[in-house]
Amino acid sequence: DERGAAFYTLGTARATGRPAAVITSSGTAVANLYPAVVEASADGVPLLLLTADRPYEARDAGANQSVDQVRAFGLHVRWHRDVPPPTDDVPVSAAL
Repeated sequence: DERGAAFYTLGTARATGRPAAVITSSGTAVANLYPAVVEASADGVPLLLLTADRPYEARDAGANQSVDQVRAFGLHVRWHRDVPPPTDDVPVSAAL
């Protein structure tokens, strides 16, 4: 599950001395990353978390298994980016 994937990624980052990435779907899947994120933060091990999220219109709407992913990890992350969904009005390069 996602918790195991996060700890595997943490071990990879520790062993290589380089940032490692874990990818998850949205909602409670993201919450399963929390223990490894806290440990990585405390030990200064760089992780890259790539998580999906609900569409903007489904946020704060009581949707099933939805959580606030923008602030999910609090002070345990050094940087985060909430990438907007693609539109015809905004070039893809603006999201990167």
